[in-house]
Amino acid sequence: MVLTASLLASPFAGTPAYGLQPQDQGTVQLQKNASASKIDHRSVFAKTVTGKKNDSTDAVLFVEQQKDKLSLINPEKNLKVKKKETDELGMTHVKLQQTKNGIPVENSELIVHYDKEGAVQTINGYYNNELAAKEIDTAPVVSAGKALDAAKRSVSAPEIFEYEPKTDLVIYQDQLAYKVNLNFLGELPGNWFVFINAKTGEIVDQYNGLMHADEYKASKGSGIGVKGDHRVLNIAHKNDKDTKGGTEFYLYDKSHENTEGLLTYDFKNQWRSSTVRLPGELFKSNDASFKSDYERAGVDAHYNSKKVYDYYMNEHGRNSIDGKGMAIISTVHYGENYNNAFWNGQQMTYGDGDGKFMISLSAGLDVAAHEMTHGVTTNTSNLQYRFESGALNEAFSDIFGALIDDNDWEVGEDIMGADAVATGRDALRSLSNPRRFPVNAAYTPYGDGNGKYPQHMDEFYHLPLNLDNGGVHINSSIINHAAYLTGIEIGREKLGKIYYRALTVYLTPTSTFSDARKALLQSAADLYGAESAEYKSTEAGLNGVGIIE
Repeated sequence: MVLTASLLASPFAGTPAYGLQPQDQGTVQLQKNASASKIDHRSVFAKTVTGKKNDSTDAVLFVEQQKDKLSLINPEKNLKVKKKETDELGMTHVKLQQTKNGIPVENSELIVHYDKEGAVQTINGYYNNELAAKEIDTAPVVSAGKALDAAKRSVSAPEIFEYEPKTDLVIYQDQLAYKVNLNFLGELPGNWFVFINAKTGEIVDQYNGLMHADEYKASKGSGIGVKGDHRVLNIAHKNDKDTKGGTEFYLYDKSHENTEGLLTYDFKNQWRSSTVRLPGELFKSNDASFKSDYERAGVDAHYNSKKVYDYYMNEHGRNSIDGKGMAIISTVHYGENYNNAFWNGQQMTYGDGDGKFMISLSAGLDVAAHEMTHGVTTNTSNLQYRFESGALNEAFSDIFGALIDDNDWEVGEDIMGADAVATGRDALRSLSNPRRFPVNAAYTPYGDGNGKYPQHMDEFYHLPLNLDNGGVHINSSIINHAAYLTGIEIGREKLGKIYYRALTVYLTPTSTFSDARKALLQSAADLYGAESAEYKSTEAGLNGVGIIE
């Protein structure tokens, strides 16, 4: 069973590999793998030290000035500033989107990183050189409405959507395409991204990006969790004068400053409904004590979402999932006997489990942390949910799950049912010893034959897209184990700071394991120095799982 949706993880074979070199004054030093062939999607990771302060406040202009060293074609014409942020170290990070005739090129972003004096330190990301060099007709022939209809048919979408379908014009795989996002519920819920050729109406690509997370007055309450734990809760109450119900109490935490609140909802064991939409109905009670058997799933979801919120705020200064105080929404009692939980791009949703393999998934603090970290990823690096980028997406959710639920280095140990435990499946995944657990038998032929979760690149599963989106929940265990090897050396707090910085500052939507190595080492260098024990332990962890370049 999995906690989120699935994508594919195989290296960008043939992508030019760049290594950091000794810097000279005012130039970007790169080394290109001599055996790498020229392809469209160019990986860039370059470090530069100019020795000058404020050498450029215009990131696009700086990339243009360095285009020969970076081997990029027409960057000034094609790059547009997408986002600019300054972090707690005083470094500024400018995210640049590649475009063609003003239309964004999917998965092609560069980030220019400035030190606190304003000098460029690092440039990383992806750029499509071949596309930059040629002309493309960007006038669509197919209408957005017809593209939406085609997308609905391609994924057998229901009539009811949780969020209004979104259709954007992009350049995808060197062609003009509509990127259609469809979000719906059911026994097989979906957060589909469908790419449709804007000239012919043909399906170019598709994948499911579902990741398997009057005036109210604040008050305190209590409850009993799924496994019998007593919980102190931040709740809210409201006196509805229009009914005879009197004061009612809600799982609505509005105690955090500059935050829209933490809200927990009840979906009443439905798969979907034409009258009750996600998130469902706000959990309520006639008193401040939530102790019935039915309320236990809501109590744990509410309690755990606060624990995760507090971690990101206290450890990383991050105000909620988006960093801007967005509402944290949890829904429990989704479906019947549903052995899963997911982040659908907007909120966390938890099944009750079947009582045999799993109990209610909201019982797991690491499950809540896993799902909410998917939200953090969506709002930062936005790692695409397939191939290696999808495995990284899953790995960072597992790693922060294990950091926040810090009793062990396992994921899902608190949600396993008696039948699963009896067969030795006492967790979903293990960071300390991934090989403890078998993978789905259908995956075994794509690995080294041992049928276990991998903990080294020698055991990588070359899965096709239709199996676990190419191994997002399987190959993620390699990165998981690298984090564990580092964490036992430097401690959870420093591990969290290094991995958080890599996720939010350096990774981009199509980052690979090789990109993650560069991002993690650069993050360790930023925080602790390139000669520090923390840097060396980060490097040793990656080396220990075979991610060596």
